[in-house]
Amino acid sequence: MKCTCITVDGKKIYFQVLGKGPALVLLHPSPHNANMMVPLAKELASTYTVFCMDTPGYGRSDGLTEPPKDLSEYTTRMHKAFKAMGLEQLALYGSATGAQLAIRYAIENPDTVTHIFLDNAAHFDDDLRSAILESYFPDLTPVRGGHHLHKVWDIVSHIFRYFPWCFKTPEYALNRQQLPKEALHFIALDFLRAGATYDWAYKAAFEHERASYVQQLKVPTTIFRWEGSIITKHIDRLLSFTFPPHVNPFMIKGSPEERNAIMTRYMKEKASGTSSVTLLEKLGDCAEKETIAYDTSALERPSVTPNGDYLNQAWKLLENANPKLNAAEIQMALIDWYSKS
Repeated sequence: MKCTCITVDGKKIYFQVLGKGPALVLLHPSPHNANMMVPLAKELASTYTVFCMDTPGYGRSDGLTEPPKDLSEYTTRMHKAFKAMGLEQLALYGSATGAQLAIRYAIENPDTVTHIFLDNAAHFDDDLRSAILESYFPDLTPVRGGHHLHKVWDIVSHIFRYFPWCFKTPEYALNRQQLPKEALHFIALDFLRAGATYDWAYKAAFEHERASYVQQLKVPTTIFRWEGSIITKHIDRLLSFTFPPHVNPFMIKGSPEERNAIMTRYMKEKASGTSSVTLLEKLGDCAEKETIAYDTSALERPSVTPNGDYLNQAWKLLENANPKLNAAEIQMALIDWYSKS
């Protein structure tokens, strides 16, 4: 695994790269980052040169300077990065937000795309989309006292129990067991890493979640439909539309492990395009990650709990021990503290 970055218009985009073969870029859901794509990348690396990209504003990649008007503000920067890296042809896999970025990119740059694989891509009617945009994205700007943390845990503790998570009524219940607290903790940290602008690509993707855009695609396209997805109903809504013959569904049943094996095998079968393995010699290593100096010498890190109260406890400990840090810096310290083994 090689970590690298490309500078576009003064802004850095980070990638994790591995494998050998045609180029495949993996685009993650919001508010996560490229780390979420690494397990899939490892499975595909025997067939592709896989680029796990941090979407601008997520992970290590520099963000936009203001909220985007649409996804093109992301895909334009992506295209400049791929061109600078010498990627004349590539395949794209995207999940959720990543799927919408893949669609938008392929619409704008069809001659450079060999195939797009859409995971957790859906269609939302205008009324539901408006309701989601109004209620789905609370303000998570870091504040002294850590009072925003209860909103983070409210999201992560309901995001796999209701869809949309903010509509906590039987109509929207997914009727599945709660995730283990360790999984919720992982999701919470990614929300905190994305920070106050966690919703920028997220919102733009929901705005883009329309069958009409998929109908515009001119490149080979696969829409994965897994029965265990939290948005299966809305994937089926997408698949109810008529698409050109190069846009096809691929139905997957089974456990998450079986799903991943089936999806990976299918993607390997579709590999095509120019090899990008020589690119790895041209790309530099990642710079050291920015850190915050903070003191925990007299502190005991609270253990992860199912109700999320450990985050507030940890915040108060860090804030009291490091009074000169502002709220954003305390949040960075909190993330770093829990990232250490």
